Amino acid sequence: MDNFDEHRAKVEEKADDETSYQSRRYKIDKPDVKDNRWVFPLVLLLIVFVVAGAIWFLGSRNMNRLPGWFEDFLTFEEETVQVTLPEALFAGQGLEEVSARAVDEQGVKEVVHGEDGTLIYTMTAEVRSSLLMETENNLKDKLAAINDQIEHPEVVSISFDSAYEDFYLVVNLERSNRALVTASELFVLAVFYQYLNDADPVREVSVTVEDTESGDIVERLVYPDDLNRAAAIIEDPAALVEEPTTPQPGDRVVVKTGPDNLNLRNGPEITYLIIDILSSGTVLEVTDSEGVWLEVITPEGMEGWVHGNFVELYDDEE
Repeated sequence: MDNFDEHRAKVEEKADDETSYQSRRYKIDKPDVKDNRWVFPLVLLLIVFVVAGAIWFLGSRNMNRLPGWFEDFLTFEEETVQVTLPEALFAGQGLEEVSARAVDEQGVKEVVHGEDGTLIYTMTAEVRSSLLMETENNLKDKLAAINDQIEHPEVVSISFDSAYEDFYLVVNLERSNRALVTASELFVLAVFYQYLNDADPVREVSVTVEDTESGDIVERLVYPDDLNRAAAIIEDPAALVEEPTTPQPGDRVVVKTGPDNLNLRNGPEITYLIIDILSSGTVLEVTDSEGVWLEVITPEGMEGWVHGNFVELYDDEE
């Protein structure tokens, strides 16, 4: 019995030694689990960054689909710019609809109606660039449509510069009213483009309309002086058909052609010879009329005929 107890004690002692050895070996080969506790938070943080980056990328492509608070969170670091636009640039459009479309579809953060007849757009530089590209495409589409004489038969030809500042339309005078509406729409769109093109102040924009038969200047719209007039033409084209007061014999008229000149002819048709060139501001005395043509006497005493669309009754008090 004693031998059995002695043998058992030796076996248990040997088992204790092996357990102690394995325990020491485990500590050497297998670091304590507590040392790896930082791995899980790091992986979690990485996942959060990846998800946030994906949402930001998708949101930047179509911000209007995101909740407003989340959009603000994603864009809180983006610098905003303000562009003040005259209401005349939106002639023929409802201002409330324009404002709603700018915010809901074009990515503008805020549109404020100014007391001085303006709309103030607050947006990021990226949205401004996007709006500029959209406006340029609209401008190109308008020019292409004007070049298509099926859609705009009143326009014979059109030329313009690459900066979209100077436009020259040659039109059929018989359709001059429609041509003036077309010129006004083009003028307003070009001015809108210049506002978005980071031009401060907006550079001069002009649209000149010339009669194809006579070569006379029918109209010239220049920014900023004619912006409100162009807007009024777009909003109420019917007002253009109102017949102006016809000067009567004995009346005095003044040439109104802006920087251009007016031809004095020896008869009441464009087929008659040009006998003199009259500058804008020249005062003439009317002696007779035939349709839209007026027979006049110049300050030098020369008699001839001028087209009545390019003169106005002269106020002696001017």
